[in-house]
Amino acid sequence: MHINEFGTITQLGRILQVNDAMVTEVFTRSRTTGYVSIATISEPLKLNVDFYTDILNPFGQHMCLCDIQEGMLADALFSPIMERRIPPQANAYLIVAREYDQPPLSSTTARITNVDIDNFIIYTDDADNPGNQIEFNIGTMATIRDKNGNPVPFRSLRPDLIVNVTHSDIQTEVIPHRADAFHIQTL
Repeated sequence: MHINEFGTITQLGRILQVNDAMVTEVFTRSRTTGYVSIATISEPLKLNVDFYTDILNPFGQHMCLCDIQEGMLADALFSPIMERRIPPQANAYLIVAREYDQPPLSSTTARITNVDIDNFIIYTDDADNPGNQIEFNIGTMATIRDKNGNPVPFRSLRPDLIVNVTHSDIQTEVIPHRADAFHIQTL
């Protein structure tokens, strides 16, 4: 995800995104439910984690909530609907947790230009060069969410949708550029 400033929250359509927030507390009810408290630039925030929250490491592999430790960095996509408590709470859709010395996963926001249903591939405009496309291979472990953060099937993706794709490094030596998608969030 693009690094702006430590713990900066930005809006992506109906979804909020935080980059490089420090994990200050982790509470687990089970391997997949609980919460992660993070320090943002404006105020602390508690991200509620449930069975539908996707948790990835910096290599795009799924991990459990219990693998996140205090002091790690987290990038997250979460609901703009917050419970006004101290600290405010929101439901997390995606959390990418990493150590300080690990690079963040890449994230691209773009318009889908084509969907190959048979091969599980989407093509998007290259935001840096509108004449180029990026081909995203959608693996079996990739997750797809609608504007409200609900899981949706691959067949719900269609041309002209704006999406935020969390992905591997883009291979620029091939045309169209290629990457493996780990999480797709429609905006």
